[in-house]
Amino acid sequence: MKKAMLCIILLLAVYFTGGPWPVLAASETIHVTCWEGYADKAFIDAFKSIVKDKYKTDVEVKVTYATGQEDFYNAAKNGTADLISPPADTPKTPRFNCFNKNNMLLSPLDMNNIPNAKHMLPFFKADESLTYMDKQYGMPYNCGPYGLAYNTAVVKQPPASWNIFWDSQYTGKYTINNNFHKVNIWMTALVLGYKYADLFDIDKLDRNKIQPRLNELVKGAKSVWDGEANPDEFPQMSLATTWGFAVVKANQKGGSWKLANPKEGGTAWIDYWCITKAATGQKKKLCEEWINLHLSPTFQAAVVKQQGVSPVVNNVGDLVTPEEKVLFHVGNNDYFKTVAIWQVMSEKTEKAFGEMWEAAKKLREK
Repeated sequence: MKKAMLCIILLLAVYFTGGPWPVLAASETIHVTCWEGYADKAFIDAFKSIVKDKYKTDVEVKVTYATGQEDFYNAAKNGTADLISPPADTPKTPRFNCFNKNNMLLSPLDMNNIPNAKHMLPFFKADESLTYMDKQYGMPYNCGPYGLAYNTAVVKQPPASWNIFWDSQYTGKYTINNNFHKVNIWMTALVLGYKYADLFDIDKLDRNKIQPRLNELVKGAKSVWDGEANPDEFPQMSLATTWGFAVVKANQKGGSWKLANPKEGGTAWIDYWCITKAATGQKKKLCEEWINLHLSPTFQAAVVKQQGVSPVVNNVGDLVTPEEKVLFHVGNNDYFKTVAIWQVMSEKTEKAFGEMWEAAKKLREK
């Protein structure tokens, strides 16, 4: 009797209020592990707005900043992130293998949910770093060099060669990377005359020839950095190696830094957005919306302006300045053919490089 009376009361309430009670919005939480700057407030706010309008869902985004490849792998393996932004070579690197058929750590993309991919430059469309069994497991987001940056207040002419780091007048006046130590070995090899085809295989490199020069490079550095160079150090520096991000930040703080184009060439990374096995159902679809938004003209222009690196699409247009277009190779498909894109290396090569780096750092400590 009481149940019947309650039903009548509810029906009368609906009748006299003119319709059904409002339905509470759905909610979702997206966990992201990425490099700092890849998920800033402006982007997250835009993403939330799209999800709210399109899916009637309130989404919370929780971001963890990575400092090395291990962070991406562990986030995928442990299911603590739905989205990760690793360098292209990481998922297939032997110690980080994300494509074990018995334990796939990444999810294939539904390209129907990423229409902005149609604007991707041919170079990046052709990259198969995250292709496995004819399925796409990630989407290029940006590309940048292990760059030679110089302080124009001190170094008046653009450095023509990586050799400048071995010039005694700059001893103690530069910073280099630590946790991606392979980039320093590649840089040293290029100075010694090795070609791109040699860089990724220790059997093509003379370890005894490279080690002494690497030792000099490390010992002469004022500092070594993990993740990203520290822009607060830049006023005391003449030179720096950088992904580009620190140059933007240093200049925002009043510096006058530029990137050089060494005659030996250089290496470059492609960072991808990948969806991990943790994201299923609607959450996976929301992650594809995240990737699609990152490929939009507005946020590909932000890659240039906020990160100091190159976008991967061809439709940024006038959202960047003519100077930025030239400096960051915006829409210049042919440029990316002139650098050595990071490649997956054998365990033997990875081990050798690690030993070489540790040997060089020990001399620095003396």
